[in-house]
Amino acid sequence: MPAMRWFVLPLLCAFLLGSCANDWKKGEKATDADFVPANAESYQYQETRDLVRFVEEATDAIRREGETVFPAFRREGSRWFQGERYVFVWDMEGNRYVYPPDLPHEKGNMAQLKDIDGKPIGRMFIEAAAGPGGEGWVHYRWYKPGDPEPIWKSTYVVRAEAPDGKTYLVGSGVYNMRVEPAFVTHAVQGAAALLQSEGREAFATLRDKSSPFFFYNTYVFVTSTDGVEWVNPAFPSLEGRSMIDTRDAKGKLLVRDYIYAAKKHGAAWVSYYWPRPGTRDPVRKLTYVEKVRVGNEDVIVGSGIYEE
Repeated sequence: MPAMRWFVLPLLCAFLLGSCANDWKKGEKATDADFVPANAESYQYQETRDLVRFVEEATDAIRREGETVFPAFRREGSRWFQGERYVFVWDMEGNRYVYPPDLPHEKGNMAQLKDIDGKPIGRMFIEAAAGPGGEGWVHYRWYKPGDPEPIWKSTYVVRAEAPDGKTYLVGSGVYNMRVEPAFVTHAVQGAAALLQSEGREAFATLRDKSSPFFFYNTYVFVTSTDGVEWVNPAFPSLEGRSMIDTRDAKGKLLVRDYIYAAKKHGAAWVSYYWPRPGTRDPVRKLTYVEKVRVGNEDVIVGSGIYEE
């Protein structure tokens, strides 16, 4: 599998998600005001910001105090461990040092840890922390205590160097977190990098539900600039078909919309009405698209957020 550094979804700077595309009637030219070019990013939801601060505060504690802070991380009822909210600590080889929910089994190497879909989350945690930014997000399905069925969990990890020079990975997660625009943009950017590296060979990874390109109701699609669907793992029956004249529930020529936006701006957010995977009723979807060079032709890579 390609290096997971392309797949993790790290924090960048500030992104302001404004209004998206208006209808583009067939035969009419869209104006620049119809689209919102991609910009810097920020987290929109308080829950996300709280989790990031929590992990960063734990990271700062390790940078100041090293392993001497680990007992505090394990103490139930402390600021570091309250119910489902806790921090875990690994080294960069995957050896676990702190895991408050299960102290008797705290030690062990977790580098080969996978979720129920076979997603290699242990390796993804390590790659996220080892990357240039020293931080990142991993989304996967896990069993929440007391629930019989696995649900989605989003974990944020940060690299921390202790005073003695030892490097750790610090993380914490939240079940059923709302999907941030930043998660989507980085999924598309990771897919774009993979396509540029592997060409059409990357299609198998983009379709693989154990890959980082599947999380919550989010997936990555690939469309040619003339509207042929190359990859659509949520709606595989569409692959190989021309979608250029497809309209959404409001009559918008959505494929023409996002092709125009990506070709015009390189990257942009658009909106249209589309069913969630496994359903038929369309809901509003905000989609991020990029124009990417694959071999000797341009393609459009995109992914979106369904309105709650």
